[in-house]
Amino acid sequence: MDRLYSWFGKNLRGRKGQQGFTLIELLVVVTILGILAGIVTLSLVGLTTHSNVEACNSEYKTVQAALDAYMANGNLQALPVNARTDVNGAQVTFTNDMTGTVTGSVPLYNPNPSATSPNFTRNGQTQFFYTWDQFGKINAIGSNSGGTAISGCAPK
Repeated sequence: MDRLYSWFGKNLRGRKGQQGFTLIELLVVVTILGILAGIVTLSLVGLTTHSNVEACNSEYKTVQAALDAYMANGNLQALPVNARTDVNGAQVTFTNDMTGTVTGSVPLYNPNPSATSPNFTRNGQTQFFYTWDQFGKINAIGSNSGGTAISGCAPK
């Protein structure tokens, strides 16, 4: 009977008492992990670019809605001419300051809103930079004050 069941005492890796993994087992595990890492990497490529465009589009809509609300609240047909506009009243430099304290910026952000002076944007400075025409239509969006274009994000 001992001879019949003697194979129970044998180790499948060779002699009894040996421990660890064989080279084949390690190679299989490493190959599987490599395939999984490749799949995950391919699915994440381009997500940061896409998210930047989506953030730009979302903020563009917010700022355009704020400009529209600002003009409606003040019953304005055109934005006032100031140091940042050309002879036609179009804004000539990009800005992300919506507090109205910088010459040429439109006061879309008010830290102390009231019924007569509301807050039109979520914060005082936007992530992106904008120019608009005299009628409050955003005509350019930039990633910096120089107006470097953001690929995939443009005024609609």
